[in-house]
Amino acid sequence: MENISSNTQVHGYTLKGVLFLIGTIILFGSTNAQVLSTENKKAKKLYEKADKKYRDRDFDSALDLLEESVKEDPTFFEAYIRMGSLYNAIGEEDSVYSKFQSYIETAPDPIASVLEKQAFMAFDRGEYARSKDYLNQFLDKVPERGENFDIDLLSRSLEFAIDQLANSTDSITVSLLPKEINRFRLQYLPSVTIDDASIFFTKRDDVRGDEDIVVSYKKDGKWLPAQSVSSRINTPLNEGACTVSADGRTMIFTSCDGRNSLGSCDLYITNKIGDTWTHPKNLGKPVNSLYWESQPSLSADGKTLYFASNRRGGFGGRDIWVTKNENGQWSVPENLGKDINTRKDETTPFIHSNGVSLYFSGNGYPGMGGYDLYRSEKKDSTWSKPKNLGYPINTFRDEVSIVIIGEGSKAYYAKEEQKNYEILDSKLVAIRLPEELRPKSASYLIGVVKDASTGEPLSADIQVVDLSNNTLIYENTSDSVSGQYYMVLPVGLDLAGYVKKKGYLYSDFHFKTDSNTALKPDTINIELNPVKEGETLVLKNIYFELDSHEINERSESELINAFTLLKENPNITVEIAGHTDDTGTRSYNQSLSEKRAKAVFDALVSKGIDEGRLMYKGYADTQPLQPNSSEINRQSNRRIEFRVLRVKQ
Repeated sequence: MENISSNTQVHGYTLKGVLFLIGTIILFGSTNAQVLSTENKKAKKLYEKADKKYRDRDFDSALDLLEESVKEDPTFFEAYIRMGSLYNAIGEEDSVYSKFQSYIETAPDPIASVLEKQAFMAFDRGEYARSKDYLNQFLDKVPERGENFDIDLLSRSLEFAIDQLANSTDSITVSLLPKEINRFRLQYLPSVTIDDASIFFTKRDDVRGDEDIVVSYKKDGKWLPAQSVSSRINTPLNEGACTVSADGRTMIFTSCDGRNSLGSCDLYITNKIGDTWTHPKNLGKPVNSLYWESQPSLSADGKTLYFASNRRGGFGGRDIWVTKNENGQWSVPENLGKDINTRKDETTPFIHSNGVSLYFSGNGYPGMGGYDLYRSEKKDSTWSKPKNLGYPINTFRDEVSIVIIGEGSKAYYAKEEQKNYEILDSKLVAIRLPEELRPKSASYLIGVVKDASTGEPLSADIQVVDLSNNTLIYENTSDSVSGQYYMVLPVGLDLAGYVKKKGYLYSDFHFKTDSNTALKPDTINIELNPVKEGETLVLKNIYFELDSHEINERSESELINAFTLLKENPNITVEIAGHTDDTGTRSYNQSLSEKRAKAVFDALVSKGIDEGRLMYKGYADTQPLQPNSSEINRQSNRRIEFRVLRVKQ
């Protein structure tokens, strides 16, 4: 859409066919000093009349006369190059290509600049063999140009595209989404929730119309008609290029030329509370600048934001940048660097819910067309070399803005139809990704947080820790109206979860994501007990070595949360109770349970808790939570508990 208005959300086109080497192609000069190839007098006369019409700025008549001249002499190559040059000047790219092709076919020694231009235009049309032929003819004339970046990129792209077509399979099927979604003139830039139950996208009712954000929800496996996401978000200005967090409750979108923006297009944030979106707020500096910021992509937990910008400090025209929300403030954006960004354009980033698979569109790597889709994987702080998603996902047309569901097997993106670099039609499609292109799956938990006494929904802080290294990998808040939460997690990890709210004992749990998939989430409903005398809390993530009271290092996150609870509630005194299963003698279990309770006592005192606020006691196997009839039950019975003994008023 950039050819329609500079302040819209879609990728900018290179327009290499329109702007490339115009200055080297002669338009109309003096015909008196020019020796023409044709011997046909009528053709010459028509050519001379066309020259006069051109000087009078009557382009249509000039073109009509040139068409008549080549009818008189189909080998009149000067007339073809004149027509191609004139069409080039007025931006009718298809006609440029046709006339320059006729020129090359009839001219005994085509000029290099036309061969170069034709090589690019043939590539843009997917005519790879013809493009390669034109490129070879051009390089025969000016071999030193082979070192030029654009020429080298075209050469490598031709090799890639020809190989892709030669080895294509039928393993990828592209299917049009239903009319309930594709109900507008143009729809593009989709964003999807992790459960594949909501799809947000940008729409236009006509090519030059207003951009708005719409949403379609899935009910009983079918998409409902897409509708405006909110009157608070959509205005008579352009709003689009949105991203939503995995749970669909946080949205960042682009708005242009309004809302007190800092630049031509800025990023705005809104949150969904219950069923209502809040009034959008400009993300402000340092995320937004005097330049163009658009095409955002949020991480699953809403804490990391990728976006495209042409701000200073990049490698090309438009680069991909990243910023992180730290203590409620967005950090200074960082360029993803030369591992991702090139001297050309990289746009429409999408970070998968696994947090490490990045997909984007660009025109600076070898590909099938102007903009192709690529994938890169993050490891530590570096990104892998981008991999082209290949044919038939990529074609000679521009492919932009792919999004992939949490489970990783299905993707959505827009298929466009263009003419003279203007988008005439854009539809959303779905594909099943082959295994080699799928991101590592992400898992998620869902549930509701409630007050254990009243049953009222609660807004609570939720954290998830990787027990292998005690690092925080997820943090979010449950909805204040419904109490609902999502926790989006990579698979294959041993995790501890903590749900906390001031005035309540926190709740914790332990789980593994080995078998979860995003299509079959686990549900864990949380009930928080108010801090009052007699309430108990099982510390589910305290671990001991076998038959030992030595605390395993995997317990550190639980100890930190227990310490925080005591610091935030300095008026409470608690008992640390140790429990075992019924394996072993009563005397052995009594000793072990007491030593384990003492170990937790010592750990908390060492962190700074006054030992006068703590008591410890061993209960052996006298207070089981479950019958000791299975190993799972015995695991539940082997535990450390907090019991609130006193609350000072």
